Amino acid sequence: MKLKSLIIILFLTVCSIANGQSKTDLLEKIDFNDTTLIGTDTLTSTIMQYVSSCQDLSKSQRMQVYDMILAVDNVLARCSTFPMYKFVYQYLISSFSALTMNDVIDYLVRLPYFDTIEVTHAQYDEMTSIAESYCRVKIGSKAPDIQTVTIDGLDFNLYSIEAEYTILMFWSASCPHCRTLLTEIGKYLADNEDVAFVSVCVVGDANKAKNYIKKSKINGITIYDGEEWNSNIVNDFAVDMTPFLFILGEDKTILAKPFDVNDFNETIK
Repeated sequence: MKLKSLIIILFLTVCSIANGQSKTDLLEKIDFNDTTLIGTDTLTSTIMQYVSSCQDLSKSQRMQVYDMILAVDNVLARCSTFPMYKFVYQYLISSFSALTMNDVIDYLVRLPYFDTIEVTHAQYDEMTSIAESYCRVKIGSKAPDIQTVTIDGLDFNLYSIEAEYTILMFWSASCPHCRTLLTEIGKYLADNEDVAFVSVCVVGDANKAKNYIKKSKINGITIYDGEEWNSNIVNDFAVDMTPFLFILGEDKTILAKPFDVNDFNETIK
């Protein structure tokens, strides 16, 4: 989440300076061999704290990107098992994507490399697939086509939408933030009738998904294939959390990955 990540970065950077911690000390607090830490706030907040401590806002943009790349390399070099490497790799891409640091994302999708761990051919192929998926949905790339049926059983093709802008949202019926965001998007669309809306319900009951869309008073397309995180649509767009938003141009180029409705006006003119 963009706002949350920015707050964490600012807060933890101040704390780091106040405590006089060195950059290396931050990572020394984590045992990257301990796979029980995967997915925990302890791991992710420490990584974010370390990365933020490596950023010097007094430097040029180019040098800041270089510092972030060095930080990324240092974090990944400590991941000595495949499950840890995979989680940290995906977490870094998601975080830099939320912060729209595209130069760092471009570097990450040219990975993975495995200097510090041994991987099987299947694991290597898995990581390569992850990197390729993120590469396909970089800002400026053409969005993968979606050819499926809607939640109402109608044929659907993403590229058949004729609108200057299309908001594409991945969400889960069990996610409170997703439901709040749907309500906000419903209000936005009421004032911007020329913007198309497509939502993909990743997790949840189909009937509940219909009810949430109806309650949000959204005029758009809803897709639900019941495959949850194994969905080809989810994988094609490299979605690893909900909510996840894309803004597409008329030719279905990915223009932005906004955090919330407040970010829409930066792209949709």
